[in-house]
Amino acid sequence: MARTSLADREVMRLVAELYYERDLRQPEVAAMTGFSVSKVSRLLTAAREQGIVRISVEPPPEGRPAVAGELERRFGVDVRITPGQERDPAAATRLAGVGAADDVVPWLPERGTIGIASGYTVTALVSALPRLRLPGVTVVPIVGGWDTTNQYLDSNQVARRMADRIGAQTRTLHAPAVLDTSATKEALLREPTIAATTSLWERLDMALIGVGGSPEAYPGYRTAVDRLGEESRRDLAEQHVIGDLAGHFFRADGAFLEALSDRTLAISLAALAKGGRVVAVAAGSSKAAPILGALRTGLLHALITDRPTAEAALKLAS
Repeated sequence: MARTSLADREVMRLVAELYYERDLRQPEVAAMTGFSVSKVSRLLTAAREQGIVRISVEPPPEGRPAVAGELERRFGVDVRITPGQERDPAAATRLAGVGAADDVVPWLPERGTIGIASGYTVTALVSALPRLRLPGVTVVPIVGGWDTTNQYLDSNQVARRMADRIGAQTRTLHAPAVLDTSATKEALLREPTIAATTSLWERLDMALIGVGGSPEAYPGYRTAVDRLGEESRRDLAEQHVIGDLAGHFFRADGAFLEALSDRTLAISLAALAKGGRVVAVAAGSSKAAPILGALRTGLLHALITDRPTAEAALKLAS
């Protein structure tokens, strides 16, 4: 850090006092001092870097919510609770994703492969990850990429963002998530450039996924089920599908309906099951039943959600 003169430190201290202690806005500080607003902003940043201003945040409360312990006892899954009491599903799921970053960071491998699915919650989580340096890690999509209508469902974009945040490498998957026929899917899986990516699915050290909602739910944001269209939604509902994990649909009892996933280009359940830690992140009023079903699949090692969703899931389980 560059050495700062006593005079410069005094100017930083004065500007910081006006802004932080006297509650003046930056344009007001600029008007009082004769500095430009951009210079005031630079001085405030420098004051933090030089330790003239120290900002502290209250640590999270000690102890864990009882609902987390009860879900762990019932399902043998590590359960983490994020802050949030949001009623709006879109706000709840995004806040849970942001809050999950602190829990996810200690689980990141120093070397190896992280598989990541797309989705609104996972994208929020990725955006909240701190800047790290993990050059020995490769981030790979585990569900087909390419979604020109929604960046949250483009797994290539999500994988690239995560790799950028944690200083890792990335692989892309140049294929859509949902294909016209199962034969098309099998042909694509044999294509060399796609096979180079999907081969990494067999040796994951960690998988980071969301929990897809019911085909009958419309949470106010675009989800993976929207790719299938209304007719397919009705078909899924008729077969009692309650949610999906990385493109694999399941019922409320946790049983997967693999016949429904034959057109989805995604990691196999066998590869997901034998991989490393599988972490699911989801929240919102429409996700309680899907989360309960996901817990019953036996695939998850960890679940991150907010308290209202965890309590709703536990109530359904009871």
